[in-house]
Amino acid sequence: MPTNNPAFTNCCARFLEDPLAAAKVLVPSVAVEVILHKKFWQKATLRDLTLYLAIVNTYWFATTLNLSFLETPLCLQSNHLSEQQKLDCGRQRFNWLNKIEIAVGILGLDLFCEWRKRIIENNGYVENWLARAIWIPAAITAIQAVYLLPNLNRKAKQERVVDNPNLVKAHRAYIGFESVKIIGLAVAGLRFGKMLTL
Repeated sequence: MPTNNPAFTNCCARFLEDPLAAAKVLVPSVAVEVILHKKFWQKATLRDLTLYLAIVNTYWFATTLNLSFLETPLCLQSNHLSEQQKLDCGRQRFNWLNKIEIAVGILGLDLFCEWRKRIIENNGYVENWLARAIWIPAAITAIQAVYLLPNLNRKAKQERVVDNPNLVKAHRAYIGFESVKIIGLAVAGLRFGKMLTL
């Protein structure tokens, strides 16, 4: 069964491979977040915002760790899949994860900005490393959505994909960024969780 046959391409695969898919997720995510911000985050207590930040960062950390480093590599060890099928499976999973991360990143950034505003209004101080732990995963998600994933998608469709050294480099870069993202999410999740115990 050829993978490039339009009869076998479903709407989800077309959406994931669409270069504008990130924008198609970003725009509604921002619109929903504006509503959430006005209806809920502005009225929430500082402790509630801290709890929400702990939950968002922990969820994002667990999802990324599971899908990027545990589940996908395990799925790709299957003997009944061809190399091309393994490549397509991993690529689709990373594309889906990225779309989820765009929405979660918008939520996390908005919560953090509201939380930070409240801290500063109360003459508090936000540590620079904590701010970086929030902004770096969001920035990495943007880099992956705009550059790395479209690049991986394009290279994966070329002939003799398995032997392509450029694809291997792009994949290593993606995994490197995922590793940095996970560290930032772990630091943020643990710090906000610790704040709840004080």
